[in-house]
Amino acid sequence: MSALNPFKRIPTIMRAEEIVEYAHSRSVKVSVKSSRMIEKVERARIREVARLQEFSRNVKTKLRDAVEEFPSIDRLHPFYLELTDILVGIDRLKQALGAIYNCIPPIEEITRTHLEALKLGQDYKQLKRTRSAAKGRISSIIRGTADNLDFIIEAKKKLATLPGILPNSPTIVCAGFPNVGKSTLVRTVSTAEPEIAYYPFTTKRVILGHLKVRDYRVQIVDTPGLLDRPMSKRNDIERQAVTALKYLAHVIIFMLDPSEACGWSMDDQLNLLREVQRMFPIIPILITLNKTDITPPDKLAEARRAVPNAYEINAIDGTGVDVLLQDAVEEVDLVSLQEEIDEHIGSLTGRESNTFDRD
Repeated sequence: MSALNPFKRIPTIMRAEEIVEYAHSRSVKVSVKSSRMIEKVERARIREVARLQEFSRNVKTKLRDAVEEFPSIDRLHPFYLELTDILVGIDRLKQALGAIYNCIPPIEEITRTHLEALKLGQDYKQLKRTRSAAKGRISSIIRGTADNLDFIIEAKKKLATLPGILPNSPTIVCAGFPNVGKSTLVRTVSTAEPEIAYYPFTTKRVILGHLKVRDYRVQIVDTPGLLDRPMSKRNDIERQAVTALKYLAHVIIFMLDPSEACGWSMDDQLNLLREVQRMFPIIPILITLNKTDITPPDKLAEARRAVPNAYEINAIDGTGVDVLLQDAVEEVDLVSLQEEIDEHIGSLTGRESNTFDRD
């Protein structure tokens, strides 16, 4: 499922010196056959023209690919757009991509000007110097945008590590303090082994599972480090990541551990519940009491009074889980989402153009 990450498909991007060396090696290998009947200067002209054209073509291809193989920033799902802004900065990324692309017109102009000079040159040594001068000017332009190339290479590395989530797919997000049973629930209901990934801004694992509901695949996600403690105890990056979840979650299952075996009191857990409710006011939240099999009767009765009508489950053996999941997916209009899902998958299979300043 990591392939669903739109940044995972970006091919290798060369650094400035690598582009120069690659284009140079390709150009010097150009072999142009010409008749021995042609004068030496004309043979030199044909050779130098071909080598300059090859050098220029390879440089432009590498620069263009570096930009156009990036997913279209303006077409990213808001979930990935928000995380991109957190990790690398949308404005800086657009600026870098635009600066790289804007190298192409001056390279084309240098190539055109020096090709004209090669056509008029009458000395074979001068022809070689003209070609060399053109390659030098083009190389200077590439080196001048080296920082931008380095930036998008590092951006690719960071963004490629994001979890492979299908943002438009119906998604259940699990919330609650650590050890209340969120990851157990994900593993219990998943039709295959859940995917384990990391957000680059946390060392904790993101657990992503999938389950079948009728003919639809539903995602269920445990996002440790984001919805498992009060907002006041999160850093700025984590706060932004929490806001990204509002674009992903169609339903939130908030899990409580009335046995308090998780290490948190019910009062603390209920305070976190109220905070999540404030953060996601329009997203359905299904409150769930887990570990009911090991909860003392008095504590279970107290929890039922605190959250009447809460679902009661045992995530380990699946007791009560089917009813919970059926109600969770009923909160999502699965039919209306299918077209969005198909469109998103289709967009990942083809190349998309980027949007940035090309003037």
